Amino acid sequence: MNQARRVLTGCGLVVGAAGFFLLGIGVSQRGAHRRETPSSAMSSGGAASAPSGRRIFSPSIAGDPYVLQQWKAAVEKMERRCREAKEFCAEARAAREQMDEIR
Repeated sequence: MNQARRVLTGCGLVVGAAGFFLLGIGVSQRGAHRRETPSSAMSSGGAASAPSGRRIFSPSIAGDPYVLQQWKAAVEKMERRCREAKEFCAEARAAREQMDEIR
């Protein structure tokens, strides 16, 4: 009888852990699909201002202004290195093509 109780307790723990795992996935998915901040709530700054309206927990980073700004800076550095030292030219072209496709 003692061993049956251990097996039942172990099964209960496994089922409970699986339930909490699925609950955590559901909560995280619900949070990811929340309505995004309207563009009127974002600060309106010029090109010199820091990027605003970041969606840090968004499943897609392609629309994040900060990510796009950093990506553009990296592509420009590779292109400059290609012009000056004839290095990373293929990578710079590929990165520019990918960036143009997404934008």
